[in-house]
Amino acid sequence: MAPARRPAGAPWSLLCAGLLMAAAGLVPRVPRAPSGGRVRAEPPPGNEPPAGCAQSRAGPATRPPEPTTGPTHSIDPRDTWRLFVRQSDKGVNGKRGGRGKAKKLKLGLPGPPGPPGPQGPPGSNVLPDVLLKEFQLLLKGAVRQRERTEPEPCTRGPATVLDTTPEDYEEAAGAAGVLALLAAPLAPAPRAPRVEAAFHCRLRRDASVERRALHELGVYYLPHAEGAFRRGPGLNLTSGQYTAPVAGFYALAATLHVALAEQPRRGPPRPRDRLRLLICIQSRCQRNVSLEAVTGLESSSELFTISVNGILYLQPGQYTSVFLDNASGSTLTVRSGSHFSAVLLGV
Repeated sequence: MAPARRPAGAPWSLLCAGLLMAAAGLVPRVPRAPSGGRVRAEPPPGNEPPAGCAQSRAGPATRPPEPTTGPTHSIDPRDTWRLFVRQSDKGVNGKRGGRGKAKKLKLGLPGPPGPPGPQGPPGSNVLPDVLLKEFQLLLKGAVRQRERTEPEPCTRGPATVLDTTPEDYEEAAGAAGVLALLAAPLAPAPRAPRVEAAFHCRLRRDASVERRALHELGVYYLPHAEGAFRRGPGLNLTSGQYTAPVAGFYALAATLHVALAEQPRRGPPRPRDRLRLLICIQSRCQRNVSLEAVTGLESSSELFTISVNGILYLQPGQYTSVFLDNASGSTLTVRSGSHFSAVLLGV
């Protein structure tokens, strides 16, 4: 039986098919895009995620992952990093956002003050003796510290004479005075003795003094004002005489406000026209010791003040009073409000 004959164009068609198959095997496969049809863009230079982060989460990136045919719900770390980089350039971190003024926080009105805290415990009572001892210890410590810092004088070798100037003595005296002033309030001082006899009174009404006359003032009153005082017996407000209750040293003072009642008949005041204010014992201004003040009238105005003060020793039962000697040629008036006072200093 004769063999069947092949068609004339069969070898060429087989050759072409073999070439096509060889060419298809040499061409590399191109991975298809994801199912969503979106192609991921490569990040710009400088925004690459850290190598450690990418390797720790996704492993070594030797080749891109094979695309999956089905839908995926996993989160790619590289996409998350790119989204973070894009969002970090917006808002306050952006180039334009930082130029604006920062928003100021609007705070409300302050609330009412809170209640006061609890009162602390009372402090301890420190006696002056304890304070004085502590101050003395401080002074001793300061002296010792100064002795340590100052160089010691040389005791060997030729003797030297130290020059001590008066300024050194004054400086030492001044330092001692300062220490005495600092320690004086802390030192236990003796209690001041009680004043047993004292008074302060004022003239109740005007008193007229004739020319060339010696007039004893009287009719006083005790003012009801701050600073007025009266202690002990002996004051007669009507006669103006103060009788000493005990023997001792008395400080006495008197101040009179005098006015010229009329102009002198013989013209302006002369140099011999004068006034004498006296505080006398037993009304004997010439015989007993008295306190005296003298003023002239040639340079005085129509109203002037004359005062006298001093210390007298009085026996029990002796009295003192205020006298005004008008040695001028005109009548004078002692105004109300003039005062007389005395204090027992001691026996």
